[in-house]
Amino acid sequence: EIFHYMGILSYGTTPPLALSEISSFYRAVIIMEPDTLPDPCDYVKKLRSYASMVPIFALCNDVKSLKHPKMFDGVFKFAIYSSILASKIAEYSRSRKLSYIGDYRLAGINATCDLKFTTYFEKPIIFTKTEVMIARALIRAYPMPLNAAKLIKYAFRPSRSPELSSVRSYICTLNKKFRDATGSNMITSIQGEGYVIITPEIVRDRNLVI
Repeated sequence: EIFHYMGILSYGTTPPLALSEISSFYRAVIIMEPDTLPDPCDYVKKLRSYASMVPIFALCNDVKSLKHPKMFDGVFKFAIYSSILASKIAEYSRSRKLSYIGDYRLAGINATCDLKFTTYFEKPIIFTKTEVMIARALIRAYPMPLNAAKLIKYAFRPSRSPELSSVRSYICTLNKKFRDATGSNMITSIQGEGYVIITPEIVRDRNLVI
């Protein structure tokens, strides 16, 4: 929820479920107190086998006592400020030319989390925090559509999850604001799959009439 507060998409899960959750959709993994796992080395190895380009970091109380620090791409103390943690993780990825957390750009849309407003080719568009989190999730998932359940999963805090039916209203509002500013919609619905950001490639590949 701290990452969500900073405008960074994040999803918390248990170690067993993380093995089925991990994919290239994610830009980083943070393991809390890895030494509490039965076999941390084997666990990290499995995670890397599923998504080799996703860096894995450890967060623990005592960095010096961590048994296998070299198996991680970085190790941090729980006491670290969340903003510094996010910055260091992003810096690690940027230095290796990897996609990094907090960066959400696609087809002229810039919803990067450190901007005051979302922009379209530098033209500001005023979205609410909830609306921009939905936009960020769709940008990150592109070109794969996200259905309402997945948008709620990734764009909302668990404690603030809305009803599935409300997602359509958010999409309509996003499109209206984007259309008022640019003359066209931002998001379209693919029947049976979910929502996706409209780009020339999506229009061509999906044979859409926009």
